[in-house]
Amino acid sequence: MGFSCSTLTLEVDENIATLWLDRPEKMNAISSQMWADFVTALEVVGNNDDIRALVIAGRGKNFCVGIDLGSFANVLDLSTASSCLQQLTHTQLCQKAISAVADCPVPVIASIHSYCLGAGVDLATACDIRLAAEDASFGVRETKIGIVADVGTLQRLPGVVGDGHVAELVYTGKDISAARAEKIGLVNDVFPDADSVYAAAVAMAREIAANAPLAVRGTKFILQQGEDMTTEQSLLLNGMWTMMTSLNSSDMQEAMMAFMEKRPAKFTGS
Repeated sequence: MGFSCSTLTLEVDENIATLWLDRPEKMNAISSQMWADFVTALEVVGNNDDIRALVIAGRGKNFCVGIDLGSFANVLDLSTASSCLQQLTHTQLCQKAISAVADCPVPVIASIHSYCLGAGVDLATACDIRLAAEDASFGVRETKIGIVADVGTLQRLPGVVGDGHVAELVYTGKDISAARAEKIGLVNDVFPDADSVYAAAVAMAREIAANAPLAVRGTKFILQQGEDMTTEQSLLLNGMWTMMTSLNSSDMQEAMMAFMEKRPAKFTGS
């Protein structure tokens, strides 16, 4: 089961899905329609139990150059109370789109090449894992155009890199290379070009998909919930998950049998 629209294309190959940003002629700038399409596409992924990992990549020469300023200009009139409310509603739609990526129940890997700017960084930081091509360039440029980043970077980037690196990137609005991004932990690894980074992302997705699906989804759930919990609360939730889910899973029994029989496990996600 796939999904296709004017801005995004979701391709599913066995247990792996790729969500393509599909506006290459606009350098994958995120339009108003694209925000809404993200929500729909991620609902499709979340509701498909056969999908075990998701790769997000960009068609064409760039990953994502940020917001499509042409569509953004339509909501900049703040002369009345109603127009201010309209702007807030639009911002919340954008936030919902990026949060849909962060809330995806399966691991999400970003395959980044060339420009990853503004909203592209919002999108990348909402992913669990980020891989980059050598030509990748990252920038939180909002201060250069007179606005405060408001779609997720300021909330998620501090959980990815250290405070000093966050401050440098968001205050200066400077661009950094893939090598610098790897050095500060923004990306896990760097590959020669767009094709090789996408191949690496798919290979990692397949490695994840080979594991027990319920265990992977459960692990992501615990990591997500633990962000807003004390250690003790997260440990309690973790123990309850094990008691109610893992110990009753046929996948765990299959893992044990496969180990004893010295064969690869065949997980069903049940």
